[in-house]
Amino acid sequence: MITKDGRDTPIEKLTPENYIVPKGEERSYHAVIEVKQFDPKTGVRISRPRVQKFGKKTFETHVQASLQKQGYDILILHDPNVWIKEQQALAAAKAKADAEAKAKAEQERFDAAVAAAVAKALAEKEKAEPAPKKSGRQPKEQND
Repeated sequence: MITKDGRDTPIEKLTPENYIVPKGEERSYHAVIEVKQFDPKTGVRISRPRVQKFGKKTFETHVQASLQKQGYDILILHDPNVWIKEQQALAAAKAKADAEAKAKAEQERFDAAVAAAVAKALAEKEKAEPAPKKSGRQPKEQND
């Protein structure tokens, strides 16, 4: 099977870390199952593991316990419960980022509107009032 690092790996060496879940099958359990058997004379492994996919509810309620009772070794490659939690966390993070972006845009529009209103009010005030006289020292009056 092709793994995350792009190598063709035998099923015996698959792990949850290097297993690629096929697109659209994220809501199912993926497991390597095997009843290990060896040749008693040579010690060579004669059983073959296989990757099996199970529905979430079925696996949790019936299959996992039944397979263990039948002597299967089970290595869960993909747990849909973990995937669902990750997707919920990603959705919450995206919603939070969208809300923050919306609030920031709204604040910028508000600030721009306030700045425009202040500039308009200052312009109207200058039109209504004549320019103030220059302050400073009064010239001395000369008496002749």
